[in-house]
Amino acid sequence: MKIQILKLGTKNPGTRKSRIITSAISILWCIATLVFFNYFRDYMAYYHEGIRDMFITGEFVKWLWIHNPLLILTIVGHSVCLFYERYILREGIIVFLAVLSVASTAVLLSLFPFDFSIFPGNTVSKWAEVGLRIALIVTIVSLSFDFLIGGNTLIRNITSGNRDY
Repeated sequence: MKIQILKLGTKNPGTRKSRIITSAISILWCIATLVFFNYFRDYMAYYHEGIRDMFITGEFVKWLWIHNPLLILTIVGHSVCLFYERYILREGIIVFLAVLSVASTAVLLSLFPFDFSIFPGNTVSKWAEVGLRIALIVTIVSLSFDFLIGGNTLIRNITSGNRDY
């Protein structure tokens, strides 16, 4: 069995492929999310006895004014990362998008454009609201860690000169 040792500054061909796949999936996800939230949000509803009760309120459109530019910036940022392969640029874009994602999710949590009172039973609507709020808070915390760790790593690599720019 042959063991290959990578020296600092050499490029691992597998990591480039994974960066391309990650950026491509991010672009596709953002396009799908843009289409779904802007054109099919009326279908996010509770269906019963042939009736469609929407649990998305009018506040959701206010959030889209913040979230749509984030999705477009994500598409543009990952497109740039696909065509211009530089560590500092890619990591800087990812850290910047993490900050914007925290802001977008925090605005969604503060607006909370969901009305779960349409669900049968008071218990179900309360647990759905609590569950979604907890999920949004966990998302904000995880994106904040992503920003802090990514920003710290970027600054550390820039100052120590560990990466090829």
